[in-house]
Amino acid sequence: MRKKSVLYNYLISNKKSFLIILGIFFIGMLLGIFVINHTGENEIVEINSYINSIRENLQNTEGINKAECLFNSIKQNISFILLMWFLGCTIIGNIFVYVCILYRGFSLGYTISAIIATLGAQSGSIFVFASLLLQNIIFIPAIFMLAESGVKLYIRITKNLINVKQELLRHTMIMLISLILAVFSSILEVYLSTNLLIFLKKIV
Repeated sequence: MRKKSVLYNYLISNKKSFLIILGIFFIGMLLGIFVINHTGENEIVEINSYINSIRENLQNTEGINKAECLFNSIKQNISFILLMWFLGCTIIGNIFVYVCILYRGFSLGYTISAIIATLGAQSGSIFVFASLLLQNIIFIPAIFMLAESGVKLYIRITKNLINVKQELLRHTMIMLISLILAVFSSILEVYLSTNLLIFLKKIV
C-alpha cells in the first residue's frame, strides 16, 4: 500500500481539534449572516454605498495602487497571525484562540452576506468568488493550523505532558509557516483577485 501523506496523517491525528475549529468558524459565519439579515435600513445603505464604491474604483484600474494594497493586506494578515501565535503561547489564551477563529468566520460571513445583499445573488456570488475565494483558500487553513497548534500547546502545558521550550519552538515553527501562507494569500488577493475582479467588472 502507498504510504499516506504527511498532511493526511496530520489531519487525521488532529481531526477532533480541526472539527471543533471548523465548527466555531461556521458558527461565526452564521452569526455574520444573521447580523446582516437583521441590520437596520441606515446601516444597509452605508454597506451598499461602500460596496458600490469598490465597484466604481474598479472602473479606474490606473488608480489602484497595488503596492500599497499589498502592504496593507500583508500587515493585516501578519498582525492576525502574530496575535493568534501570542495567544496560543499563553495559558489563558486558549479561549481567545477560538475567539479569533469565531471573529474570522463572522467577518467572512458578514462580508459575503453584505455583498450578496447589495449586488444580488448572481452578481454577488461572482463578486465573492473573484474577491474572496482565492486568498481565503490559503489563509483560512493557515489560521486553522495555527489555532490547532495553540490549543495543543495549551493542553500539553496544563497537563505537563511536554518540554515547554520544545513545544513553544514547535508552535513558533507553525506560526512561521502560517506567516508564509499569509503573505502568499495577500499576493493572491492583490495581484490575482483584483485582476480577476477587473476582468469581471462588466458582469458584476
